[in-house]
Amino acid sequence: MDKVTRHELKSDPLAEEAVHTLQYVAGHREKVMRIGGAVLAVILILAGFFYYRDRQATQRQAALAVALRVRDAQIGPAANAGDVRLFFGTLADKQAAQRKAFLDVVAKYPGSDESAMAHYQLGVLSTDEGKIQEAEQQFKQAEAEGSTEFKAAARWALQEIYAGDGRTKEAEAILREFISSPTAIVSKEQASIELAKLIAKTNPTEARSLVEPLSRTDRAAVARYAQAVLITLPGGLTPPPPATKAGEKK
Repeated sequence: MDKVTRHELKSDPLAEEAVHTLQYVAGHREKVMRIGGAVLAVILILAGFFYYRDRQATQRQAALAVALRVRDAQIGPAANAGDVRLFFGTLADKQAAQRKAFLDVVAKYPGSDESAMAHYQLGVLSTDEGKIQEAEQQFKQAEAEGSTEFKAAARWALQEIYAGDGRTKEAEAILREFISSPTAIVSKEQASIELAKLIAKTNPTEARSLVEPLSRTDRAAVARYAQAVLITLPGGLTPPPPATKAGEKK
């Protein structure tokens, strides 16, 4: 999840230069020592920085993995001795442990993508518990802290909250943003269909214009979803034009 890993140091110009410098030092130890202690001190600081940064990334990912394991835990007694999965006696016990685990990530690594994921998961948990206001705040925090795709996931969750409690204009604004600027996890088609559903009663004409072209796409899943929305709109699903036979004029 973290953008800076050992494998990706090659794509980080500063890190790459530090690696080259350290390799040079290893091969020219005597010459470097003659240059003076100041240069060597800078090199050692750089080496320490990249080691610390990489180590911190590993620690963040490990902490998040622990929290996600709690999220995926089972309810009830362990099925078999030696089962490595986590089990909780009740849903309440699991939710309490889950909240604590994600809050630990937030407290230890604020501002990171791991913290953004933890806030997002806390938002999902709060939604499941019916704590909608708390969920909204967690999703907003995930949006504030996360990189592009975390922001997209958080904003999608926010528009669902807004649509659910009657804040239609706020939800509509987010969906129109996704239509104009789709992301890797929220496509233009997905946002268009969701917007059509949202405005179906207040603006059925625009709703139809959003989904009708998608109902004829060659992407089967998108077409089926769009057709399902079209059926609910005034005029229903428009049948496709009849096929033109050979020799006939259109």
